[in-house]
Amino acid sequence: MGSEQTILFADLAGSTSLYQSKGDEQAHLLVTRSLSSMRKIIESNGGALLRTIGDAVLASFVSADDALDASVKLQKLHSDTSLSIRVGFHFGEVIPDGGDVYGNVVNIAARVADFAKADEICITHSAMSRLTIPNRAHAALIARVHFKGVEDPMRVYRVNWDANDEGTSIAENVDLTERYKTDLVLDITVGPRIVRVDAETAKLTLGRSLDNDIFIEHDSTSRYHATIELVKGRYVINDSSTNGTYIKISGRAVEFVRREEFKLLDFGTIGLGWNPEEDEHMCVGYKIHAQLPG
Repeated sequence: MGSEQTILFADLAGSTSLYQSKGDEQAHLLVTRSLSSMRKIIESNGGALLRTIGDAVLASFVSADDALDASVKLQKLHSDTSLSIRVGFHFGEVIPDGGDVYGNVVNIAARVADFAKADEICITHSAMSRLTIPNRAHAALIARVHFKGVEDPMRVYRVNWDANDEGTSIAENVDLTERYKTDLVLDITVGPRIVRVDAETAKLTLGRSLDNDIFIEHDSTSRYHATIELVKGRYVINDSSTNGTYIKISGRAVEFVRREEFKLLDFGTIGLGWNPEEDEHMCVGYKIHAQLPG
């Protein structure tokens, strides 16, 4: 039977260059001391060190606030050394196994830490929502990230842990989020039907399955072919299909994407598995424009 826990992953940044600059023996000593110190901090803050993986640690916490306290202490510890770490944590159900845990929560925590830059603490929305209100105030949304093995993009928050870091204060992070606002909307046209993507309806699914927002009955279209969504003030199409997606932007050559994102511009047509220049049947039209008042 599984249990819900906060899983923390802390990874030394730049360890390869450390071995090159310090030499194997000195670098190994620094890494070993770092791992030992991280274990003490984790355990003194109510966490359990599950395992070390090279120059990284994996830990579990019952409380997300304890995980955050430990993360801040881990960063402050390394701020006084020549080493830097990246920390990420996520909350969810894990599978206990002999003092260790397994499950997708562990994989996501590792990917969130990998997404973080050196000296950063990044957390998922699931973890952020379990923090107390005072601690939530230190977290600011920075991105919606597509992680491998996760169908939908996940909201990732950056925690401001350094009060002296004026460039990353809470107010600055709020401004960063504001920067991504847009007055543009995107209209999708399929035959006589028009569907709008905007800040209120930020994502549409397209494919051959009837439960998609946009249903396309074409042999080359996958059941769940692609999504179109508003990300950081831009409209992007994210292909997850077998045959790929072709995008014809007005006045430009056709672009082909498969299992990746592509930024939509101006107006054009989209072929879900076929080239819209070669077959206009069931093509999806789109137009990005300013929303008219009223």
